[in-house]
Amino acid sequence: MKKPDLSITRRNILGGAMTATLIVAGGVIWRAEQRGLFGPAPEDAYAPWDLWNATEIKGTPMALAAAGILAANPHDTQPWIFHVAEDRIELYADTSRNLGAFDPYLREMHIGLGCAVENMMQAAGPNGYSANVEFAPGSLLALTDRAGHALAATLTLAKLSAPLDGDALYNAIPKRHTNRFPYDRAKPLPASAKMILADTAEEDGVKLFTFEEGDDRKRFDAAVVTATEEIVADKEMDEASGRWMRETPHEIDEHRDGLNFDTAGLSPFITLAAKLLPSLPPEQSHKAWLAQTRDSQLPTAPLVGFIAVKDRYDRAQSLGVGRAWQRMQLTAASLGFVMQPINQPVETVDREKQLGKEAKSEARLADITGAPEWQPTFAFRAGFPTREAPRSPRRALKDVTV
Repeated sequence: MKKPDLSITRRNILGGAMTATLIVAGGVIWRAEQRGLFGPAPEDAYAPWDLWNATEIKGTPMALAAAGILAANPHDTQPWIFHVAEDRIELYADTSRNLGAFDPYLREMHIGLGCAVENMMQAAGPNGYSANVEFAPGSLLALTDRAGHALAATLTLAKLSAPLDGDALYNAIPKRHTNRFPYDRAKPLPASAKMILADTAEEDGVKLFTFEEGDDRKRFDAAVVTATEEIVADKEMDEASGRWMRETPHEIDEHRDGLNFDTAGLSPFITLAAKLLPSLPPEQSHKAWLAQTRDSQLPTAPLVGFIAVKDRYDRAQSLGVGRAWQRMQLTAASLGFVMQPINQPVETVDREKQLGKEAKSEARLADITGAPEWQPTFAFRAGFPTREAPRSPRRALKDVTV
């Protein structure tokens, strides 16, 4: 019996291995190219960060709207439409840009709209206007539209005899970015910064609760982790969040909104791996989010806290919280520290209410604050950065103004 040709077998094996390697390598290179590792970032998606005080719109109401679109907002959904006239700006909620089960009552959407209001108010004086704002009244529980535009706020404008000098908060507008990277836990915020944050927040009838160490801090961290675990286990919430993930430069350039790998707060190695490897199923990516929250974001933050109101489902109060949060972030940017929303404990309050479940999340929050008359509606962390946060994509001014 003739012996098999072992050299041919080896060649076949080596050839097969080489082919497989080339196929894998080709797939990695293709994904790397698709996800922008070999080319420039889509500059148009980030151009609004340079437009906010451009000479062609300086001194016009459009400059206020240009500042407004740089505001913080949930998942970078940018849920706004600006109706701009010479003597007023009407801000509308674009309810079609909702977060579904993540924000069933549009509470976080209205907080984001309040952030846009604050940026416009900060930009009014340096552009030669005085501005008064009036919020739309009513309850978020009655706002059932999820496809149209709902008036949220009206800024009434009057011309000043001369523009005002821009102050620290105005100049911080293009510097404010949500920083999801680890913070420097060994570097606590100075007492003066905490006092400024409290004074800044409570201008709009909201109450600030902050925690650094001790049992209340432990309960805060545990509430965030528990809420994140509940969200990860909720398939509908999982899918609602995944809808706003943009993985490639083409998607970023096309949508100019949403979350992406560069803004997610991942390490350089994990960011590279995320861009090179096939997309994870939503369940796995959310488990990674849980690990990041539990093992990186919470342990490294020297300060965490809540912004609370008397009624978290009151539209005007939600808009006021947005103004307070935006001022806090602008203050942080002007003083050299950074902040990040960490809203999971309040998102599960909304979800339990939507599903008619026992209000366990509400009870956890009341246990932390010790003040059940105040309803936390926004959770955050703050600290000194270990890495600079990149800019997030923004829709063009012409696409959000009428």
